[in-house]
Amino acid sequence: MIYESVFVFSGQLSSKSAEDNFQKYQNLIKDSGGEILKKESWGLRDLAYTINKNSKAYYFMINCKCTSSIFNDFNVKLKQDDGFLRLLNLRIKSVSKNPSILIESKDK
Repeated sequence: MIYESVFVFSGQLSSKSAEDNFQKYQNLIKDSGGEILKKESWGLRDLAYTINKNSKAYYFMINCKCTSSIFNDFNVKLKQDDGFLRLLNLRIKSVSKNPSILIESKDK
């Protein structure tokens, strides 16, 4: 199955810590037998509302092809991370090769 996961880490982390966490969770999927099809780092952005005293957060997106058990393990480990704030998961049929609109607006 193909999944899309958008997750948010605390803005109180350093940029390097947030990127290291992102890499750690990519490796978790790969090491478990999954495949990363697309990944994007959307950077530090304002939150619509305060979450755990955070008004800013680091946004990341991963599209991966893996079994549901690998994806469930990824979710459990992500939710146990101290810097984790929010998560949105979707099961999708295909992955767009184009960069997301958030990447395009960040480049302008």
